[in-house]
Amino acid sequence: MANLRDTVSGFMQEKPKRAGTTRRPYQRMFAIHRAISEGGYPNCSTLAKLLEVTPKTIQRDIDFMRDNFGVVIEYDDKLHGFRQMDTISDFPGFVMGAEELAALFLTRTALESIRGTALEKTMREIFAKIVLPIEGNVRLSWSDLDDAFTRKMPEMKARDVRLFGELAEAVIKQHEVSFHYRKLDADKAAARRVRPYHLGEVDGAWYLIGHDIERGGLRTFALPRMSRSRVLATRFERPVEFDGRDYLRRSFGIWRKVGEQPHLVRVRLKDYAARLAQERRWHPTQEVKVLDHKGMKVELCFEAGALEEVVRWVLSFGSKAEVLGPPELRQMVREELKLMKA
Repeated sequence: MANLRDTVSGFMQEKPKRAGTTRRPYQRMFAIHRAISEGGYPNCSTLAKLLEVTPKTIQRDIDFMRDNFGVVIEYDDKLHGFRQMDTISDFPGFVMGAEELAALFLTRTALESIRGTALEKTMREIFAKIVLPIEGNVRLSWSDLDDAFTRKMPEMKARDVRLFGELAEAVIKQHEVSFHYRKLDADKAAARRVRPYHLGEVDGAWYLIGHDIERGGLRTFALPRMSRSRVLATRFERPVEFDGRDYLRRSFGIWRKVGEQPHLVRVRLKDYAARLAQERRWHPTQEVKVLDHKGMKVELCFEAGALEEVVRWVLSFGSKAEVLGPPELRQMVREELKLMKA
C-alpha cells in the first residue's frame, strides 16, 4: 500500500486537492493507470481512498479508459484487484517527449514579457487549459523547470500590452485605426490613419505593418512610439498579395523600403565573429562560407532591403568585420566611422 500511495501522490502533488473539489479527470486516470501498471493489484476501494473520490468514480474512469483509449485492464477475482493486460507503459494521449516539453516551456516563458499586466492573467488561464490534459505526465514541477532553464526576454509595458490587444483585434477584424506617431528623428508626433495588415515581433519589440492612407503606401510603426490610438468602424480588405512574414523576411531588422530591390550583403568576419556566424542565424537568407580550416575566417552573405540596420550590425563587430559589398553599405559604414572619430 505504501508503494501505491507514493505512486499516486507523485503524480498528484503539483495540484493539491482543494476543499470541496475533486481531482481533474485526466490526472486521476493517469494516476490510476500508473498504479495498476506497477502491480499491487489495487481495486476501486483502495484507489478511491487514495484519490479521495468514490469507488464509483474510479470504476467510471476505468471504463472510460477502456472504451476511449483502448487500455486493457481486467479485474483479478483471486487477487481482488486490477491488472493491466497490455504492454503500454504510458497512458495513451499523454506521452510527452523532449521536444514537446521544450515547446511547452518556451510557450510558458513567452508569458514573462507581459508579467504584471492585466493580459497576464488571461493568458495564464488559457495556458492552464492547454496543459490541463498533460499535467499528469509532467514529472517536473514548474519550479524545477525555472531552475533549469532561462529565457531572457524584454518586458512589455502595460500600456503597450493594451495597445497590442487593440491592434491585434483590428488586424483580425480588418478595421482601420488612427493614432499619433513620433518617428525617431521627429520633434513631435503626427496623426496617422492606417489599415493594419500585420503585427510582427523583431528583436523583442512589436511593430505594426499597414497601409498609411494619407501617404499612400506601406509603413512600419513601433508600438512604443504610438499614442492616442483608436480603432475605427471603417472596414477594409487586406490585399491578397500581402504576406506579413515574407515582408519581414526580406528586411534585416524591421526597416524596408517598399519597391526597392534587395541588396546582396557580403561581410567577411574573423576570430570570435566568425565563430558566432557559424552558430547563429541573423537572417533567413543567410549563407556562411568558411575561409580557413580552423573556422576563424568566414564570408557571410544575405539579402537585405534597407541597409541602415545592417550598418549597426556590422559596427557591432568592430575590427572583426569587413564589408565586401554592396558599395553603398561600405560607404555608409565609412561615413559612420568618420563621424565616430570626429
